[in-house]
Amino acid sequence: MLKPPIARMGGKSRLRKQIISMIPEHTCYIEPFFGAGWVFFGKEPSKVEVINDVDRELINLFKMIKHHPGEIERLMQFEISSRDSFAEYKKMEINALTDIQRAVRFIFLISQSFASKGISFGYGTNTRPSPQIFDTSNLKNLKERLRNTYIENLSFEEIFARYDRPYSFYFCDPPYYETDGYKDKFDYEDHMMLRDILLNVHGQFLLTINDHPEVRKWYKDFYMIETKVPYSIGKEQESRKKYNELIITNYEVNTDSLKIV
Repeated sequence: MLKPPIARMGGKSRLRKQIISMIPEHTCYIEPFFGAGWVFFGKEPSKVEVINDVDRELINLFKMIKHHPGEIERLMQFEISSRDSFAEYKKMEINALTDIQRAVRFIFLISQSFASKGISFGYGTNTRPSPQIFDTSNLKNLKERLRNTYIENLSFEEIFARYDRPYSFYFCDPPYYETDGYKDKFDYEDHMMLRDILLNVHGQFLLTINDHPEVRKWYKDFYMIETKVPYSIGKEQESRKKYNELIITNYEVNTDSLKIV
C-alpha cells in the first residue's frame, strides 16, 4: 500500500483496508471526491481508473507527480519547516507560478499547517515537523501508480455523466453533512444532487459519510454499515475522539470477515 503525498481532512487512512475489502468486481474505478487518495493508493490498480476533485491545486499536484516527480523532488530538498516560509507561500500569487511551483507550494502549505488545512502554521513542543517536505522518496512510486489514470478537475455530477456504465464502480467520499472545516462548499443541495444521482446510477458505489439522522433518511433504501472512526480536526479535546460514520452501498456486502471498529 502506498502512502499519499499529503494529508486531508476526512482522509480514509484508518478505514481504507476495510473499504478496499468491500470493493466489488468492476472494470472502471472512479473517485469523484479524491482528496488525499488513501483508498486509491492502497488498492490494486483497476483496468481503468479515474480520480477527480474540484480543488484545482490538489489536482495540479497529482498531475505534476504524474509528469514531473523528479523536479518536485529537486525543489523540495531545499525546504525547511519555517513559519516565515509558510507565510511567504501563502502570499504568493498562484497565477504567477509554474504548475510545478504550484505543486511545491501546495505540498508545503498542507504538510506544514495545522490539521492539514493550509491556513495556519502547525507546530508543537513534543512533535517534530511534518516529514512530508523532507521525504520525497515515495514520489516515483506515486508516479507509477498514476501512470494509467485519468486525472479530472470537474464537478462530481459531470464525472457521473461522463463515466457511468454498468461496469463502473464509484468510491464516494464527499464532504460530510453539516461539518465545518472543508475548503470547498458542499451544502444540502449538493448532498441532494449526489443522493439523486446515486439512486439512478448504472454502476455500483460505496459511499462514506458521517452518521447523521438526515443522511440515514436519504439513504434508507440502501445497504448501510455503521462504524466508528477516530479523527483529530481541532485543538480542543472534544474534537479528538471517535465519530460515528456510515458506509453505504447499492450492493450487498458480506461483513462476516470485516473488522469494522
